[in-house]
Amino acid sequence: MNPQTWWYMSRASGMVAWMVLGATCLWGVLLTTRMLKPADRPAWLLDLHRWLGALAVVTTGLHLGALVADNYTHFGWRELFVPQASAWKRGAVTWGVIGLYLMAVVQLTSLVMKRLPRRLWHAVHMLSYVLFAMVTVHGVLAGTDATNVIFVAVAGGGTAIVAFVFIARVLQGRAKRIVRAQANAAR
Repeated sequence: MNPQTWWYMSRASGMVAWMVLGATCLWGVLLTTRMLKPADRPAWLLDLHRWLGALAVVTTGLHLGALVADNYTHFGWRELFVPQASAWKRGAVTWGVIGLYLMAVVQLTSLVMKRLPRRLWHAVHMLSYVLFAMVTVHGVLAGTDATNVIFVAVAGGGTAIVAFVFIARVLQGRAKRIVRAQANAAR
């Protein structure tokens, strides 16, 4: 086996995890903003959002496993799960560790969403955008591809798209609240 196999696997799985997380955020916005008309929203659309979220967890798990298996720099379980424990790019790795915990919170609350108050679940679920920003910072600071033109273009474009849909989501929510307030005031 090539001694760099695990290093390549950790890089690739990290990038794929980031892309899947971005796709999950985008798909969630498509569902909540009703950009897909209600008649065109079969149950599989929500299932796809859930599947993308689970795939983000799986690819993140592959990223962590490959880091442990790689011999280039030491990543044990302590370095993966304790913020500031890594000697290698401490700040960059900490962004990833905290992002991992945030991903776990979002996923776990999604699994039990029917048992949680809707407002609590929604507030936690909105942290997905914070999660995406955190892992973007992690990837740019920790990744060895940060100077690669293709990586920079994909990361910049993906981040811009997620930021745009997040802003659209926030503005749509504000517009709905204004319309509801005006309707309530007219009564």
